Amino acid sequence: MEDCIALFREGLFKGLAPDEAEAFLGRAQRKTYPDGTQLFQEMTEAFRLYLPVTGAIELFFKLPGKKGNAVLETCRPGEAVGWSSVVPPYQYRFSGICRGETTVYEIDRHAMHALIATNYHLGYIFMRNIAALSRTRLLHIQEKLAKAFGEEAATGW
Repeated sequence: MEDCIALFREGLFKGLAPDEAEAFLGRAQRKTYPDGTQLFQEMTEAFRLYLPVTGAIELFFKLPGKKGNAVLETCRPGEAVGWSSVVPPYQYRFSGICRGETTVYEIDRHAMHALIATNYHLGYIFMRNIAALSRTRLLHIQEKLAKAFGEEAATGW
């Protein structure tokens, strides 16, 4: 468990005491999924938060009126996926699919909320880290949009 805590120390577990990170992971289940497994689908109820340990989780959404998906980001070990399980309305905004065999710690929304309710310090740090991770993801999306619009302006496509 120590190596897993170290993996998330600069992300979701940043600022947590070792016993708080252990308490969090102690409520999570470690699971391995084959390549191509869809973990969750956009606009469905968000039941779990995923912490990839190996492999990757690709986040995407369906483009209205078009064939195919728009890939937003590929989340790698040490990152967190499924923050929609943390805050209302508890609905995934994107879909997530495993790229390569992927091992994750997944924590149920109700178990996570119970832990946060019993440890306000953990809850504060956890939510602060979720906000920081959200900001980073939003910046990545903004960069992708700027690049796409720039290419469209330059090529007319």
